[in-house]
Amino acid sequence: MLRRCCPPLVEDAVHVWHQRTDRLDQDPAFVDAFHKLLSPGEQTRLAQIRRPSDRFVYLLSRAMMRTVLAQYVDSACENLAFGANDFGKPILTPSERPAVHFNLTHSRGAIALAVSATCEVGIDIEDRHRAVEFRALADRFFSEPEACYLRGLEGERLRDAFFAIWTLKEAFVKGIGRGLSFPLDAFCFDLDVHRLIAFRPLADYVATDWRFRQFELDDQHSGALAIRGRHAEEVCVQFYEWDAHFGTDATTGEGERS
Repeated sequence: MLRRCCPPLVEDAVHVWHQRTDRLDQDPAFVDAFHKLLSPGEQTRLAQIRRPSDRFVYLLSRAMMRTVLAQYVDSACENLAFGANDFGKPILTPSERPAVHFNLTHSRGAIALAVSATCEVGIDIEDRHRAVEFRALADRFFSEPEACYLRGLEGERLRDAFFAIWTLKEAFVKGIGRGLSFPLDAFCFDLDVHRLIAFRPLADYVATDWRFRQFELDDQHSGALAIRGRHAEEVCVQFYEWDAHFGTDATTGEGERS
């Protein structure tokens, strides 16, 4: 029911699988199929989540990760085992063949999973419609050039620029496996309104060989990818809707865009 063929994962490509949670049928049989994919540890974690909406997002996130990665490494979904690096970034354990790099993110109403055979990846998406104290958060967490840039913006331009910087920063720290333990003011993104112009490390311990892509999933969610590899600047990024391949009415879908 939940196993379909993924598009081939060629070298120097990143596949982004995504799903709007409010567009997915929560039929009990479908949800039960998700449950059966989870490990005992994942089921315990699921039971600890109180809000039904949060439980469904966690359940769907794990189902997406297992169904997609199982296809790429030619394994049964339930046989995948996950661990974490020293900073908590999820990895497959033991090493699966063919090896894959992956990173998962979710924001209100949407989930996305980035996968690559040859490139390290980090991904973040955010709900642009949520209420945020843009300048206060920028002053607290962003670099001074970024905070200064945002002080000169108003309205939608301020909102779009803030989320552009935030998703780029999150994608980078998730890509390097450090998450928010890494200082967000140690590097800077220069923007033209909300489009990336340049990535500038502001400390000598910040890696310089990462490249970035910005994207929009829909009119509510925007995101960013951080990519590290030999040909990161030339990587082809393709987007696939998870339900179109793995849902109850799955079809053999094509990449939505690149």
